[in-house]
Amino acid sequence: MDGKPYAGSVSDRLERLPWSGVHRNFLLMVAGGEWAETLMLLGNGAILALMVSVLHFSTTVGTLIIPTAFFLGEFTGSIFFGWLADRRGRKFVFLYNLLVFSAGMFIAGLMSNYLAMAIFIFIGGIGVGGEFPLVDSFTTEMMPGKVRGNRLALVYTIAVTAGPFIAFLTFAMQKYAPPFYSWRIIFWFMGAVGIAIWAVRTRLKESPRWLETQGKYKEADEITTEWEDKTKKDLKLSKLPPVETETEVNEAKSRFKDIFAPDLRERTTMMLIFQFFQSGIFYGFTALAPTFLIAKGYTIASTLEFTFLIFAGFFFGSVFNLFIVDKIERKWGIILTAILAGIFGTSFGIATNVYMVIIFGFITTFILWNFSNFFHAYQAEIFPTRVRPTAAGTVYSVSRVSTSILVLFIAAVILPHGVLASFGIIWVFIAIVVIDLALLGPKSTGKQVEKIIE
Repeated sequence: MDGKPYAGSVSDRLERLPWSGVHRNFLLMVAGGEWAETLMLLGNGAILALMVSVLHFSTTVGTLIIPTAFFLGEFTGSIFFGWLADRRGRKFVFLYNLLVFSAGMFIAGLMSNYLAMAIFIFIGGIGVGGEFPLVDSFTTEMMPGKVRGNRLALVYTIAVTAGPFIAFLTFAMQKYAPPFYSWRIIFWFMGAVGIAIWAVRTRLKESPRWLETQGKYKEADEITTEWEDKTKKDLKLSKLPPVETETEVNEAKSRFKDIFAPDLRERTTMMLIFQFFQSGIFYGFTALAPTFLIAKGYTIASTLEFTFLIFAGFFFGSVFNLFIVDKIERKWGIILTAILAGIFGTSFGIATNVYMVIIFGFITTFILWNFSNFFHAYQAEIFPTRVRPTAAGTVYSVSRVSTSILVLFIAAVILPHGVLASFGIIWVFIAIVVIDLALLGPKSTGKQVEKIIE
């Protein structure tokens, strides 16, 4: 163990740093991986519609190949990489996970057998399974508490541009590419993006907060000092704001069982329930929106065009969220946006006029990305540094399993009874999420992460 060369905690020093180039560069590097993952997260519904039309699979088989296989892969990767990030470090995971994603997507694009496609899409999902919980955790640990939600929302604002981009790319491939290559080019593109972002991410430094919990005080001090020096140089400051508190942080090795320790058991249980059912709200609409449009009688070409317009709401919703995420208590922001998404999603299901379908679809995605930004900030900040990625990865992994189950359940069992019936079951998920958070969710907005657990 290194000797501790400073009083208090590096947390206090990071908390008082003003926004500078070092923060911007960090956010761009972590956002890149989120952009790669979001290509598949928000594009799987459009790609599903394209593959079903080209390969003549049933919707059920297509759902097994893409959303189900990918989300099961994310389930595995979320647990494994979350645990690994607490054992070996946040940077360590970022050096490998995108390579796994890229390999899976490249090879999936070479396959013709649907089982082989599913296997390599599953492997791709493993690679980016840790992205959400690790990006949430890493950003939470590097940004000051008063603007933590805004900075994480900025990451997702950048990432969500992948939504309309992949919808447009899928539409272009359907219209201009030979059918044999149309969906394959999309997978190869994802693989290339993963490699490019991995190369940039090799410049990342480790989280000082994590290093401190491992007793690596000298390294934690060096990285924090580097951030302080770069901030002063970038902003042309002679000195930084004073350190206002002296938070004592004890060494604590990560153990998986600690997420169910007495001080964390209630919030872990709360988040497990939340994550299981929130996926039915978010992906019940996102993954199946193109399928809903086809069920309404629109052609595949019109469906992909409308999906591009509807998914633009994700970006504008995320931009809007930048202004409110640190002004509304996180748990109530999640609850409010879940209810609003249900209202406008149901309106989308009822609408028959094409313009109303697009408008209500756009508003639904606008609200859903606010919902997403709120809960991504929340799930990382309510857990302590020693187990933050482990806890975030574990609870998030539940959403990957439930997405595989619930999206397939809606597509195969509920959708044959009509689009409106699909939103009826989504309202059940909303009710469970609202009750769970209202009763068990702690408050967290604006607090230093070390103070939230107290």
